[in-house]
Parts: sequence; structure tokens; C-alpha cells
Amino acid sequence: MDELVSRLAAGEHDAFARLYDALADRLHHYLVALLGSRTDADDALQETFARLARHRRKLDEVENLTGYVFQIARNEARRFAERRSRRQARETSLSADDLFVASADPARPDDVGEKIAAGLTRLDDEHREVIELKTYAELTFAQIALVLELPQGTVASRYRTALARLRVVMQRELP
Repeated sequence: MDELVSRLAAGEHDAFARLYDALADRLHHYLVALLGSRTDADDALQETFARLARHRRKLDEVENLTGYVFQIARNEARRFAERRSRRQARETSLSADDLFVASADPARPDDVGEKIAAGLTRLDDEHREVIELKTYAELTFAQIALVLELPQGTVASRYRTALARLRVVMQRELP
């Protein structure tokens, strides 16, 4: 991974292509979950890699490349959500909860996937996001800690709490 970081910092096109191939699907699913729109997720994904390319000289300082890229993607999702919020506020009034919409796992289009997605929408943002990063984006707790700017122990605790809350929601509210 250190070699890839050095190649990225040097601006080698092949290194960016390798990184894109390795992370794009996971990043896209995470961005769809955050933004609720495949179109916005496509745009945010493109901007994530554009921002990474613009700031490539700083990559030598990065200790966890995957976590760093997901952190950039999360920030891009926030920017997209803020712009969308301002745009929609002019057109209609929406609640803040409408900005972050959980999605079902596309690999499980059955009722279980729909129930999980429905259960996730009932969790607060901080718990929903840690489940999405761990489960859908397949990040480690260390990478999630970097993305969320939290201690790793807090992330692990939040994940366990989120799973417990999701289990309760699904048992009580989603028969």
C-alpha cells in the first residue's frame, strides 16, 4: 500500500486507476446510502477522486489510504447534501432526515433487505452511518475511526449499540 501511496503522490495515472478499481463500488454504495440518489452518488464519487488527484502531494502523510478516501467521500456527500438542501429549501420544505436515506443492499432485493433498509432509517445518523461503513463499505474499525474522526473504541462501541438498536427496531416495528 505504501508503494501505491507514493505512486499516487507522484501523480501516476495507473495508480489512480488501481485505487479506483479497488474502492469505487464500495464508495458508490456508501454514497448512495448517504445521499439517497445514484446520480448524486455518481457525482460525489467523481468529485472524491478529483479532489484526491488535486491534493495528491499530501498523500505521503496519509497512514490509512482507504480510510482517507472514504473520509473525502463523506465530506463530498455532506457538500452535495448541503447544496441539495439549499436548492430544495427554495423549492419546498424538507426535514434534515430527508438528506440521509438508507438503502437496501442491492445484492438482497428481497423482503429482508427491505426490512433492514427500513430499520436503518429508524436509527439516528451516527448509528446508521457506522453500520453502513462497516457492512456496506466493508471498512475496518480503524478506517471508520478515520472517516468519522473518532477513537476506534468509540466506533466499535457505536457499532455494537447500532446493531442492538437495529435488532430491537426490526423485532418490534418490522414484523
